[in-house]
Amino acid sequence: MTFTTLKRTALAGASIFAFTIGSLSAQSVDDVVAKINEAGGGEKAQRAIKSMEMQLELKFNGGAVTLPVKSIKQRPAYTYSEAVFQGATFKDWYDGKNGWTINPMQGQMNPAPKNDEELKELEDDADMDGPFIDTKAKGYKIELSGKEDLDGEQAYKIKVTNRHNDVKYYFVGADNYLPIKVVSKKKNKEGGEFETETYMSDYKKMPNGVVIPHSMETKMKGQTMSTMTVKSIVFDKTYDVSLFVPPAKKADEKAEIKK
Repeated sequence: MTFTTLKRTALAGASIFAFTIGSLSAQSVDDVVAKINEAGGGEKAQRAIKSMEMQLELKFNGGAVTLPVKSIKQRPAYTYSEAVFQGATFKDWYDGKNGWTINPMQGQMNPAPKNDEELKELEDDADMDGPFIDTKAKGYKIELSGKEDLDGEQAYKIKVTNRHNDVKYYFVGADNYLPIKVVSKKKNKEGGEFETETYMSDYKKMPNGVVIPHSMETKMKGQTMSTMTVKSIVFDKTYDVSLFVPPAKKADEKAEIKK
C-alpha cells in the first residue's frame, strides 16, 4: 500500500468519523428538543393556545418595590403589557411589526416607537411557542453544548441563535427537561451591552396541559435585579387587535383615512 493510498484511506475514515459524530450530535439535539417540548406539555397543547393573559407581581430592590403587571399575548404575534407604579401607568404595545411604549419615569407620557433592539426582543417575546417549536421555519439555530453542573443539578446547555444572530443560552434540567436558566446579552440605548440571567422555577401544569414557570428571577453579575411571580393565567380569550396598537396611533390612522 502506497503512502497516497494510506492518506486517502485515513481521510476517508476521518470523513466517516466526522459524519457519524455530526449525525449523533444532531440527533441528540433533536432528542433534547423533543423532550423539552414534551416536558412543556407537548407540542399539540402548546400550539392550541390562542392567547394568554397573565397577572404578575414584579418586585425590585429586594422586594422594596412591587408592581402589578398585566401581560397579554395573542397569535400570531401580538403583545400588550401594562404596569402601575406610584399612580403612573407604564404600557407596551406590539402588533407583530411595530412597537410603542409609555414610560412616565422617563417623562414619556405619549406612545413612543420602540428602537430596533427593543423590537427584536418583542419579536422573540411575541412568539408564543418559543424557539423549540418550528425552529428552522422561524430562523433559529440550535446547538447542544453538552452538560454543566448548575447549582448541584446537571443541565443541558443549549445555544440558541435567532434570525438576527442574537444568542441566548438555555440551561435545561437533565432529569425533567424544564428550563432552569436563560442567559442573554442585551444592548442598551447607548449602544453598550449587558448580560442577564433569568432563573425559572415553580413549574405548574395548567388545565390545558401546558407546564409554565410561576417564578422568575433576573440577575446581573450575580445580583438579583428583579423577581416576577405569576398570580393568574387565563387562556384563549379573544382580544380585538386594536388592543395591540396605542390609541394615539389609532387616531392617526383614522385621520389618514379621512384625508
